[in-house]
Amino acid sequence: MDLILGTSLWGWTVPENTCFEILDEFYRNNFRQIDTATNYPINRDSRCFRSAETILNKWILSNGINDLRITVKVGSIDNSGSADNNLSYSYLIMSRDYYFETFTNNFDTLMIHWDNRTAEESIYQTICALNIINKKNNVGLSGIKEPEIYHHYLKEYNIPIAIQIKHNIFESHYDRYKIFHGLGRFFAYGLNAGGLKLTNEYKPTSSASAREISTAPYEEYLPYLRELISNSEICRSFNDLSMVYAFNSPNIAGLISGASSRIQIQETIRSFRSFSQFDTSELYRDLLNFQQNRIP
Repeated sequence: MDLILGTSLWGWTVPENTCFEILDEFYRNNFRQIDTATNYPINRDSRCFRSAETILNKWILSNGINDLRITVKVGSIDNSGSADNNLSYSYLIMSRDYYFETFTNNFDTLMIHWDNRTAEESIYQTICALNIINKKNNVGLSGIKEPEIYHHYLKEYNIPIAIQIKHNIFESHYDRYKIFHGLGRFFAYGLNAGGLKLTNEYKPTSSASAREISTAPYEEYLPYLRELISNSEICRSFNDLSMVYAFNSPNIAGLISGASSRIQIQETIRSFRSFSQFDTSELYRDLLNFQQNRIP
């Protein structure tokens, strides 16, 4: 199980100096995998397009780092949240070369991001590019409308694939990619359901507040989740419950954590290491029971 540092709020609710503090802590604890995307941060401010990857590269250059494993998701032509993308053969090859030049040996995986296309021919051209890129780097998928088409050609070319999915107690896209079950390596993001807090207290800079995510649908479930924490010897927060859920889920190979402060990444690392050492299967069964009996 891998712990991966997410960057979707960098340059927005997480300022550059805090990003550096998070990176320092993450790296000091011997974690090396980082996930970013061209359209991060997701604040719909065109001035911030590519800010997250820019901040990451500044930290790399200032510290002389050469042993990271960076995943970059590409396709979005801006960070407005629109479905417009560029996943053409030439753009993907160019992107691979650009990120290798930018991140050098730190660059690990190029991932297709937010592909809403249904035309098989255009998707096939994307697969052809992935086949070339895979000779030097890993490749992956995130937010794919037609996973069956991708599966058909990836299988034909025998390309190993990493797949990022939203996966938390309240919502999971795991079944959307059932055709890849047992084949692709799955990585869970959105663990905290958009930044849900069990205290129901949100600051303007909280993820849910900044992204205007309504937490009202979850409020009736908070007392039970708080009870699960009170009865647990190792869980202290909703983030912990979320990690236990993903940690025990079938085929999940890694957890993407979008920590927004040094304290948060410290707590996440502590919990991740605890869950790696102790049996949390009973709590996982409680969470599954919660899903089946309480969530419509």
